Amino acid sequence: MRGESLHLGMQFLELLGRPARVLDLGCGAGRDMVWIEVQGASVTGTDLSRGMLEHAGRQVRGPLVQADMTSLPFATSSFNGVWCMASLLHLPKAEAPSALAEMKRVLLPGGALVLGLQEGDSEAWEVNPYEGVQERFFARYKLEEAEDMLACVGFNVRYKALDVTETRSWLHLIAVSAS
Repeated sequence: MRGESLHLGMQFLELLGRPARVLDLGCGAGRDMVWIEVQGASVTGTDLSRGMLEHAGRQVRGPLVQADMTSLPFATSSFNGVWCMASLLHLPKAEAPSALAEMKRVLLPGGALVLGLQEGDSEAWEVNPYEGVQERFFARYKLEEAEDMLACVGFNVRYKALDVTETRSWLHLIAVSAS
């Protein structure tokens, strides 16, 4: 991790304290999960894609679970933190509140959520630049829209930032589950 993501990760871990139990929701190939593990947290990775979990399994220590973020296979209050970076953006906006409610459910009271979203206001299927002709769904959010959505399901935003790169703008938020 580097730049804004590193800063975000350090703030997140400070909120969790030690020992931290983290759910990396939409872990993909495991890049962020590896970093969180190196920081001393116990991490469980989930992804909808079996192929991504196979990639992650080559580099992470923690358990990997194939799961849909709108119906998580974990007990209530299982984790101190949820790391959801560039994952929620693949759900239609109408489904996002259900996924956030699931994230809140699996968090301990006062647990922290990191949410990374692309900034914008579109919602559509787009050609995936990494895979050529295959389309993927993207939902982009304005900051106020993301904050309102988090508040509606019981999160208090503690940190927010806009990270502008050469190719896109990212919203990064840290929110705490209201008790």
